[in-house]
Amino acid sequence: MKVNKHADRVVASFKESLSKSKRKLLSENDYQQLQILIEAAIANTAECVLDDCAKDIEKLAKKARKRAKFIDQLEK
Repeated sequence: MKVNKHADRVVASFKESLSKSKRKLLSENDYQQLQILIEAAIANTAECVLDDCAKDIEKLAKKARKRAKFIDQLEK
């Protein structure tokens, strides 16, 4: 996922939603700070999702090992 590109699009959409007078109140630094916050939020969400996926894979691996042990016992 291109986090910075997605954050760019969010900031651009935000800018477009503002009136010209409100856009003038915000500096380029303000928009850069907003982009950093958005990137951090996206990255944090992605990390949480990947962590959940890893936990699911670990559970599946444990089940597979248990079933493999059961099959081994049947073969003895």
